[in-house]
Order: sequence, then structure tokens, then C-alpha cells
Amino acid sequence: MYGGHITDDWDRRLCRTYLEEFIKPEMMDGELYLAHGFRLPGNHDYNGYHQYIDAALPAESPYLYGLHPNAEIGFLTQTSEKLFRTVLEMQPRDAGSGEGASGSRDDKVLDSILYIRHTHT
Repeated sequence: MYGGHITDDWDRRLCRTYLEEFIKPEMMDGELYLAHGFRLPGNHDYNGYHQYIDAALPAESPYLYGLHPNAEIGFLTQTSEKLFRTVLEMQPRDAGSGEGASGSRDDKVLDSILYIRHTHT
């Protein structure tokens, strides 16, 4: 589907499948759950939908995406290691034990922020 338009038979087949599988009459009755514990909201205006989502949306977890709860352990471990590595790198060092001047603590913090931005873009 390109630009929201059905351009050929394959697009038509895909759209028909989406409509048959995901768009159901129960959605209008409020009986369909988008995720475990998260019922599809009823008829609301724009603000009503956002209030409903803020109040009723369950906490994000791998389970919501059909994953095992242990799926996020690797992510959390990696994030923790990066955090502790950054904290250790910002600790002051002995001026005589390094290979030359390595810059101030502020320079290290700025370098760490720039590195994190670079690796996550």
C-alpha cells in the first residue's frame, strides 16, 4: 500500500486481510482487548481517548508484545553496564598515573553524552 491508496491486487488482498482479521464488530462494543487488561476505549473525543489511555493503559512490558518476561533482562543489563561504565569514566583520576592530561570531568561528561547520542541515532 503506497500513500494509503490501493494500487494493485496485492494491496487489495492485504487490506482485505487486515479488515477481516483486525477490524471486528466487537471493537465498537468495547468488548475487545488491545492487550491483557487494556480494553478498547469506547466512543470518546480526542481528549477523552488520551485520558482513557493515560488512566487505563497497563505498564509497558515484554508480555504486551507477546514476549517472555525475561526478554527485557538483556536490555536492562546492557543499559546498567553502560550507566556504570559512564559513572566510572567520570571519576577523577590521579594526575600522575595517566597517559597525559585527559581533560576535565566536564569534558568527560560532554564526551559521554555525545557518544551516547551518536550510538543511539
